[in-house]
Amino acid sequence: MERLFYDLWGYVRVSLQGGQTERFLNLCKSSGIRIRQLTRTKEGNLEAVFSVKDFFKLRPLLRKTKVHIHILEKHGLPFFFWRNKKRKAFFLGFVFAVGVLFLLSGRIWNIHIEGNVANSTPEILTFLQEKGITHGIAKNSIDCSQIAAMIRKEYPQITWVSARMEGTRLLLTIQEGTKPQELLDQEEEPCNITADQEGTIVKMITRRGTPLFKPGDTCRKGDVLVLGRLDYRNDSQEVYRYEYVHGDADIYVQHELSYYHELPLTYEETVMTGKKRRGFFFKAGPWYLQFGKKQEDGWIRLTEEKQIYLTETFALPFRFGWITDQAFQIEKKTYTKEEARKKAAEILYLYEEKLIEKGVQISENNVKIEIDHMTCISRGTLLVVEKTGIETPVQIQEQPQADLLGSDGQ
Repeated sequence: MERLFYDLWGYVRVSLQGGQTERFLNLCKSSGIRIRQLTRTKEGNLEAVFSVKDFFKLRPLLRKTKVHIHILEKHGLPFFFWRNKKRKAFFLGFVFAVGVLFLLSGRIWNIHIEGNVANSTPEILTFLQEKGITHGIAKNSIDCSQIAAMIRKEYPQITWVSARMEGTRLLLTIQEGTKPQELLDQEEEPCNITADQEGTIVKMITRRGTPLFKPGDTCRKGDVLVLGRLDYRNDSQEVYRYEYVHGDADIYVQHELSYYHELPLTYEETVMTGKKRRGFFFKAGPWYLQFGKKQEDGWIRLTEEKQIYLTETFALPFRFGWITDQAFQIEKKTYTKEEARKKAAEILYLYEEKLIEKGVQISENNVKIEIDHMTCISRGTLLVVEKTGIETPVQIQEQPQADLLGSDGQ
C-alpha cells in the first residue's frame, strides 16, 4: 500500500553530502519527514528516498546543516506525466478510457438468475426485457423491490424473489414452490374425467368422483369415465342430494399405435477431411470484428466465446472468442441389407424410448421390417398402455326432491 502511494504521488532518490549529515537526519525525524531506503555508499555518501511532498520541505534543513543534495532518480506518476506532456493524444486517450469506464460502471451488463427450475432463464429474461429491464440499463433507474414484485406477479409458482445489484450485475435469486391457495381453489372446481383416446381400460384408481367404467371395459374418445358428482341416497336408494366435486382418477387404457417408417438405402454422409483453420473475433455491443476467413460452403464452424470482466462483478460489454473451421465433404453411400435392418431397428428403438419417457408402457411389438431394392420399410403396430383422462366441465343439475329418510323412514 505504501509503495502504491509513492508511485501515485511520486518519489525521488537523492545523494546526501556534507559534514552534518547526522544532524540533517535528526532534523528530518523531528520535522516529520520520512526517509526510506537509507544506505551509505562506498564513497561515504548517503542515499535515501523521499516523497515529492517531503522533498520540498528539505530546503530549510539543508541551509542549517550545509548538506548538499543531488537528485539521482525520479519516479512516479507526476514525473511520468511531465516527461510525456507533449503526447497529447496519449492523455486524451487515457481520459477517454477513464470516462468510458466510469459510464460503463453505471449500467447493468449482466443479469444473473439462479434457483429457477420450472421457469427457464431465457423466459424470465424475455419477460424482463418486455418490462424494460435489459442489459445496458442505467443502475439508477432500477428498483430491485419492484422487479421482485413483477416476477412474483407474473409467475405465481415463484414464492420468493431476491433482487440485488453487485457491481454491474443484477442478481436474481428465485425460490419456486407450490401454487398459491387461490389457484388451488380454482382447481377444485367440479369437473369430469373424460377419455381422450379409445382403448380397453386395464387399470382404474378413482380418488374423487363416481366411476362410470371399470377395468375390462372399452371406452371411446369423449366418454365420461369418472363423473364429477357424488349421489347421496336414502334408505330407499333414492337420490336425495348431489354433491359436485373435482374428479380425480388414474386411468390406463390399452390400445394399438400404428407405426410406419421409410429408410432410403442410399444416403449422404458428412465426412471430415481433417483440414482446419482458426480465427479470432471480438464483439463490442452490436459491433462484431472478425480476424480470419469468412465462413464458406464445405466448412463447419465452431465458436468459443467469453465475456470480459474488469472485476469479479464488473462485466464489460465486450466479448472475444476463437473460431475453428473444419472442412468436410458429402459422400453418397448405400446400406447393405443387414445395415438397413440395424438402422431401422435403431430408429424404432428411439421411437419406443420417447414413448417410455412419456409414461407409455409397450406390451407388444408387431412391427415388421421389409427391404426392397430402394427402401427399407418398417410397418406394423405397437400394443401400448398409457394414461388417459382430461378434465371437462360438469353439467350442474337441480337437486332431487327425494326425502332424506325415504318412504321406509316415514
